[in-house]
Amino acid sequence: MLAKFLNKRSRSRKHMRDYAKNVFEYDQYLLTDYIDSGMTDGFERVKQYREFDKDFRQWELFGAEFGVPECHWGYVAQLTYIESGLLEPKPLMCSLAYGYFATAIDYYKYCSSLEKTGGIANAMWSTISVFRLVLMLLAGLKREADELYYANAMAWRSGWIIRSHSFIGDFLVLLYGCYLGVIEPPFATEVQVTLRKTAPFPYAPFLDNWDTQDIEFISTMLQTLCDNQVEQAVIGDKKCFFEFNGGPHTYLPLTALMLLKLRSLRGLPNPQFSHPAFGDITALFEQVSTSFSDYVATLGIQRIEDAADEVLTNTLTRMQSQDFDAHAIFAKRLPSFSAG
Repeated sequence: MLAKFLNKRSRSRKHMRDYAKNVFEYDQYLLTDYIDSGMTDGFERVKQYREFDKDFRQWELFGAEFGVPECHWGYVAQLTYIESGLLEPKPLMCSLAYGYFATAIDYYKYCSSLEKTGGIANAMWSTISVFRLVLMLLAGLKREADELYYANAMAWRSGWIIRSHSFIGDFLVLLYGCYLGVIEPPFATEVQVTLRKTAPFPYAPFLDNWDTQDIEFISTMLQTLCDNQVEQAVIGDKKCFFEFNGGPHTYLPLTALMLLKLRSLRGLPNPQFSHPAFGDITALFEQVSTSFSDYVATLGIQRIEDAADEVLTNTLTRMQSQDFDAHAIFAKRLPSFSAG
């Protein structure tokens, strides 16, 4: 399994390099045209088939506009990690900025649909979005991390998600909820995967003991999380949906890093831990902690907007002229959300 993982990771480098030219560069016109005109490409394509509410905003139609640059910068960071063993903060922060605002748009659309119609048609909240929460924690932007958590928690509680067969998305949301002291609805032994199928939730003991003083248990926890990631990355999306299906987080041990980060924030000791697929995880966490902290301090990043590249900065200016305010969007709490 390890050999297959390492071989697949090595072969993925060509795809990540090709993505920059074949997808990212081509996609940029979607944002530059929107910056210039205030109109999205999607609006021009669907306006003859769809009626729009009076309060409709052009940025509600964003999809590839933010999804492609988020993926591109994530690939840049992942490629560097594969080839050097380092996680560079700049591309990850650029990726995160696009992802944060994409989450805000999704949350706005879901909340608006509930307010206007009382329901949501074709709910498709991807569990992969939770990796944005992990990166935000590594960046030390607590306010935005909490915003992403509450949006993801609402998606989980409300059944908006496309549930992964690995349950890593569930685990990361619940883990941060444990850190915050939020009382989440308990998982049953069997978790609904599709309308017809259930599967056991494998991480309940980890959630119950993530803040233990037992270093050996945490090492076992890290081993399991990393082993599962290797297995899921090898399987990919051939048989079912996993978070580690070839995207920009497939080969980054972000789940392990989040556990170490939360324990560090709580003042708990972390083990010295290495894994054959990811190397020295403890050393990587120390590298990430230092490099992100230095990057944020050097650039004076106090909010995620400060990490945006020039194209995103100009896009946000245009979006704000159309009443976009991510922090106000995330501040909305739906009636079904109870913060325990």
